[in-house]
Amino acid sequence: MMALRHIPAMACGSAIILVAGCKRDDEAQMRARLAPMFALGDTLAFDANMRCAAGVFRLVDDRVGAGLPLETTVPGWVRDVTIRGVGAIDVPDLSPDAAMVAAANSNRPIGMAMRGRALDARDCMDDRVRTEFMRLLMSEGAVVGYDAQEGAVMLMDRRNAVLVVAIGARP
Repeated sequence: MMALRHIPAMACGSAIILVAGCKRDDEAQMRARLAPMFALGDTLAFDANMRCAAGVFRLVDDRVGAGLPLETTVPGWVRDVTIRGVGAIDVPDLSPDAAMVAAANSNRPIGMAMRGRALDARDCMDDRVRTEFMRLLMSEGAVVGYDAQEGAVMLMDRRNAVLVVAIGARP
């Protein structure tokens, strides 16, 4: 009889371990998906839970790879995301935040999804990562990419050779 009382507690404990082990992403998965898009160096920060993931990576090259179509206009960027599910924009006098606002004005579902995924990912950002993400979000000349399938917002700082990736809840 005594052993039966402990079964629910043990089952609950096992369930907690299983749930705690479920992450939205892990570092190796994130790096593998980013490899066709960016030349990644060291991981500077990474965190993930069931709802989000955030990573900061050193870049060894400032070019955007073939896996991420790069546009110079918001309409071209929105078209790439709509058709291919992934795209980036590089406009020297436009911040990523302004680009996402323009995307939302052009195609509300895509623009709002981008902004929503970035907001969702805040739970996976420590103060240092959040500060860097916000700095890049407002920096003119930062490249902003979006992967609709993964819900990933990518901010590339070419001058400082840094990439910040924020993945919110699955769209």
